[in-house]
Amino acid sequence: MAQPKLVSPDQPFALRVLLRGYEFCASLKLAVVLIFAMAFALGYATFVEAAYGTPVVQYFVYQTWWFNGLNILLGINIFCAAAIRYPWQRHQTGFVVTHIGLLVLLGGAAIGRQAGVDAQIPVFESRMERYAFDRTNLFFDVKIEEDHEEGAGHNHEDFVQTIGRVPFPAGPFNWDDYATEFAYNSGQTYDSSIEAILKNGLRWTSGHVFKLANRATPGTVLIDETIGGLGKNLKIETLEFQANSTMSSEPRVEMVVSGIPEKYLDEETGREEERPGSFPDGPQNSFSVTITPLPDALLDQYGDIYPYGFSQPLQAGGGKVMLWIAPDATYQKAFLEATPQGELSTRGQIVLTVDDQVHHIDLAEVSAGDTVELTDSAYSLEVKGIWQDVNEGQPGTQGTAYGYSEKIAEEPTVPTVHLQVLDAQGTPHGREVLLFANKPHHNVYDYENRIYGTYWFDFSTKEIQPFGPQANSEEVYSRIEFLQGADGQLYYRYWNRRTNQLVITKELNQQGTPEDATAGFQMPQFKNPLQFYVAEFVSSDNPQLASKALPFNRDLQIVQREVRAKVRVTWGDIVREQWIRAFVGAPGERQTAEQQIRIHDADQGHSLVLSMPTESIDIGFRIRLKDFERKLDPGTSQASHYSSWVDFVDLKNTQEIWTVSSAGGQAQSLGVPTRATPEDAKPQVLHQFVSGYAVDGDTIYWLDRDNRQLQSTDIQSGKTSTILDNDKIGLLTGDEASNAFLNSPRNLQLQGQTLFWVDELGGTSVIQSVQTNGNSPTRVVHSPGQVVQLIVDASKEKLYWLNSTAGQISRCNLEGRQMEIGIIKGLRRPTSFALDSKKQKLFWAESDKSATGTISRGVLMSSDLPKSSIEEVSPDKIRTLEVDMYAVGMTFNPQEDQLAFIAAEKPLEGYIGHHAGKVHATHHLFTCSVTGSNITQIPASGLDLASNLSIIDGNYYWTQSASYYHDVYITMNAPVEFDSPTNGHSYRLFQESFSGPWKPGDPEYERVIPADSQQEDLYLSVLTVNRDPGRAIRNLGCLIVCLGIAIMFYMKAYFFKPRRKKAAVIPADETNDTATNTPEEAPSDAS
Repeated sequence: MAQPKLVSPDQPFALRVLLRGYEFCASLKLAVVLIFAMAFALGYATFVEAAYGTPVVQYFVYQTWWFNGLNILLGINIFCAAAIRYPWQRHQTGFVVTHIGLLVLLGGAAIGRQAGVDAQIPVFESRMERYAFDRTNLFFDVKIEEDHEEGAGHNHEDFVQTIGRVPFPAGPFNWDDYATEFAYNSGQTYDSSIEAILKNGLRWTSGHVFKLANRATPGTVLIDETIGGLGKNLKIETLEFQANSTMSSEPRVEMVVSGIPEKYLDEETGREEERPGSFPDGPQNSFSVTITPLPDALLDQYGDIYPYGFSQPLQAGGGKVMLWIAPDATYQKAFLEATPQGELSTRGQIVLTVDDQVHHIDLAEVSAGDTVELTDSAYSLEVKGIWQDVNEGQPGTQGTAYGYSEKIAEEPTVPTVHLQVLDAQGTPHGREVLLFANKPHHNVYDYENRIYGTYWFDFSTKEIQPFGPQANSEEVYSRIEFLQGADGQLYYRYWNRRTNQLVITKELNQQGTPEDATAGFQMPQFKNPLQFYVAEFVSSDNPQLASKALPFNRDLQIVQREVRAKVRVTWGDIVREQWIRAFVGAPGERQTAEQQIRIHDADQGHSLVLSMPTESIDIGFRIRLKDFERKLDPGTSQASHYSSWVDFVDLKNTQEIWTVSSAGGQAQSLGVPTRATPEDAKPQVLHQFVSGYAVDGDTIYWLDRDNRQLQSTDIQSGKTSTILDNDKIGLLTGDEASNAFLNSPRNLQLQGQTLFWVDELGGTSVIQSVQTNGNSPTRVVHSPGQVVQLIVDASKEKLYWLNSTAGQISRCNLEGRQMEIGIIKGLRRPTSFALDSKKQKLFWAESDKSATGTISRGVLMSSDLPKSSIEEVSPDKIRTLEVDMYAVGMTFNPQEDQLAFIAAEKPLEGYIGHHAGKVHATHHLFTCSVTGSNITQIPASGLDLASNLSIIDGNYYWTQSASYYHDVYITMNAPVEFDSPTNGHSYRLFQESFSGPWKPGDPEYERVIPADSQQEDLYLSVLTVNRDPGRAIRNLGCLIVCLGIAIMFYMKAYFFKPRRKKAAVIPADETNDTATNTPEEAPSDAS
């Protein structure tokens, strides 16, 4: 379809320019260029995503100004191509509809890019999370905090003023990587030249294309303006950024040690020979040898004693390594010239440097209290003490030297010498010096007067364990000591404790390679020493903690990395340079010290508080990770499949009351308490956890464990009121005063107008009571251990309770008197019990520990009630449940004379890599006779983490997780869609990555898993949360495009030319007349 010409020579120049621009925007040539450019950009983005991951391609392609500009130009071209042909004719209908569809499609894509969500939720097993975190977008939050006393009975937030949020476009890479990681040849080798060209070419082109993104660089000023109301200027300047980092001490030596020497049989000589240990190919594992700066809490005590930090010995091969700083040339000389002279005596030898001269003193020739003249020196040396062992105490303690004192020992354990240098008049010159033979990192020097030394001791005959649990306590080892010299060079010396020799002292290459490795520890079973080289040396004048960049890892999301930036903050006249770690957490969550920069202005009485959070997105519900499953490739530690087993839980309720009829069916929430509404979707929502309930007609009494309250709810009106809480108890005075409390309340029972519940305080369970109107809260019974369930026998006016810790059932009257402890004993891991009051029989559930597997096999037991705790009983096993199944809730149904119980099972294996459309139930409702026969499963669906079963008016009630959906499997290639009930947004969840496993003893495990848990490992699952508000618009655009193409095809507007009309038959006598027509008179079929 030809494009109309709008420009004519008789038009004004300005109009012609405008119309030519309009024609150019509508031209087919521009369309071809834009379509090819877009195709190239999308193809390039595909390769970038495959090489670097989704966050990188989003930051450097899809969210850039040039990609948005390309889309805008394409939209303008499409619009102008259709608009320039207006008014449209009938046969152009398909053309116009297609272009409208393309515009709708581009609009939907733009909305998705600008308003969509692509973030991650990190969830530990057994934990719940509601916030997703943006992958790359960082900010600086600026707040002003007024000086005030903490904990003074006021709200801290009342003293905090939020100034604003400053965007920080840092990017997904370490800033140093842009100069080193995007060269054409990275030094890697490839299997083919084609692969090398493609990968090197992608790396090189990416290095240039990435520069087009709007990214901050060193020296970028993010804000430089005066803060209104304070009259002070705030300037934030970025200096360095590390997308993946770790805090490390400086100075630091990265030491790479070779493998052990290899024995082999020489075929020519027939003898066993040995070849030196080698370094494996590929990236090397290094030991970080550092000096730890003293924590702020210890600076006052130890800052003067150890001004250059503390180098903790590190096991590395056949001994230990450590690092020192030489503050001056004398220290460097003392280190390099400390070789002992001759054989070491029984007391050892010290090499002391005083007045820049090195002196050797054999301690076998002196005793404590002696004064030794130093050769060719104006100074002498007082030997104040020679100790076999040493006590370590607090500096400044009377009778000690810097907190150290002699410990009487028969054998030398930590030989120590206590010295004092004297001047020519015999007065102390400087301060006292302590030298430790096998703890040189404890040496105390006189830095001001440059008095340094080393204590060499003969430990060659002492048997030690270089590895294993006693290695650290022995503190006897060969050692390699590194020194950051005063001249900026790196030195080392090697002391072999078996030969009593300072084997070598030399300068080292600060960036070595396997080719220039040097001799290290000599292990006694080998002829050749271990080799080592220094892969990296980072110097520092004083010990400090600094951020160390880690290599880019596309599999690690921002929630799994430590992101840091170094910034220079100017606040008025105060300038501060500091590293700050990104805060990846929920709003209101406490930030650590390294996640803030605080600048205090004492004159103004306030502090500037700067933090660097990533954007957090509230998805409007919580995700509980029940279990994480991982499958490894055979023979490797590489995960081939992994998936998460999750629940979608209400934002406010964690556990609530559910019910189902006796016939079964779909279980329903009773609506107690009410679930979250859009008004509840706020950062500080109060969670509710129903830990016990009792039903009295239309009134439901329930315990809220999280808020420590006893509530009542009218089912008809939905009105909820608080019967009892700690505030009400605290207001009771005089005769009404009570020692009752609400700490961790559970298992509520109703008897007449009295409510009973179980609570816990200091490891002791306490049964308490209160009237339904809130009067007379009272402690009834104390039971050491954990009471898991309480039953009231109304006919006998007795209380029964099950103590799982003691493994027994006890009873008393309703006032807590006539107590009988352990009427039934020896229960193995009991979980629940029930009472037949009429026949005076007890039933309980146990989890048999003798069964194999991580989950025990459950059994149901019964026994007649004894008349007293003295009477012997003979419990009967009435039912054994399936393997890995056990009862978590049990009750007796007097109308049917049968038991009802909820059985829970271990999650089945085999879901890895598969997405099951049918939800697998892990909790089931059963009934059986009192003898364990006639077991029947009630067809009730929807049970999830259920417990506290009861039967009221023929219906089943229990408490369970307040889940919208439960037991949902999210796998690598099977996303799950869910509409948030509070904000109405539709989300898609993908399995992105994971961290772990962590085992017992690991910091993450100990922080997350309760101490009494039997869980063997812990995983962190990272789920991607995707919301695309433009998806429906894009789908609509695609339908409109398809409709336009169909219309064009139907009308044959582009696919076929119009048929030419058939010429009429001309009589012969008219032929000559026709032939004489002029061209102007000839008929035309152009129409």
